Amino acid sequence: MHAEDLKATVHAARQRGGTAAAKIRLLEGRRLKLESAGALSKFMSDLIVDTLAGSVDPTVARTCIYGVATLRQVLETSQLEERLSQLEAQLATAGNQKRGSRW
Repeated sequence: MHAEDLKATVHAARQRGGTAAAKIRLLEGRRLKLESAGALSKFMSDLIVDTLAGSVDPTVARTCIYGVATLRQVLETSQLEERLSQLEAQLATAGNQKRGSRW
C-alpha cells in the first residue's frame, strides 16, 4: 500500500466486499425454484417468519418481496398466454369443422 493514510479505509472496503461475496456464494447453492403460485406462497411465508424471527434483515426481505411480486406477474402473464393459445386452437378447430359441414 502506497498511501498509509488510506490503509484503514482500503482494508475496511476489502472486508465489506469479502463479506458480501461470501453471502452471495452461500446463496448460490440454495436457489429455490419459484415457478408456481404455491412455491411463491411458501417462500413468502418462510420469508415473513424468518424476518419476524430476526434471521433475515428487513431490507433483504423487502427486496425479496418486490422480486416475488414481479415473479407473480410474470407467472400470471405466462399462464394467461398459455390459456389464450389453447382457446385460439379450439376456436380454429371448431371453425374448420363448421366449414367442412353443409349444415
